[in-house]
Amino acid sequence: MSIQKFYELIDIPDYRHLRDKSQCEGFDYGRIAEDCDTKTISLLDAIGFLGNEASSEINGNSMDKEKLLNLCGVIAELSELAIATNKIAMSASYSSGFKDGENVACK
Repeated sequence: MSIQKFYELIDIPDYRHLRDKSQCEGFDYGRIAEDCDTKTISLLDAIGFLGNEASSEINGNSMDKEKLLNLCGVIAELSELAIATNKIAMSASYSSGFKDGENVACK
């Protein structure tokens, strides 16, 4: 199974807790972890950029409160997404190592 959209990550089974390991066939946990790490970094870059924009807006001569409120709202939403992608990356990374370790032990 290939993950194309962020919301599809919600349905990824945790390898550690599966009785039927065939449910995770087609999941490349290592690739998912790497992809989520990349998304987390991109989100944090965007948050940093927006934070700098908010600072510039505050330091400017004419502060647009509406623009500042919008920037703050976007920053808050992106932070939540960054937390989610980080948690998915950590879980997928652990599942990848657990799955690989189990495959080595079985041989």
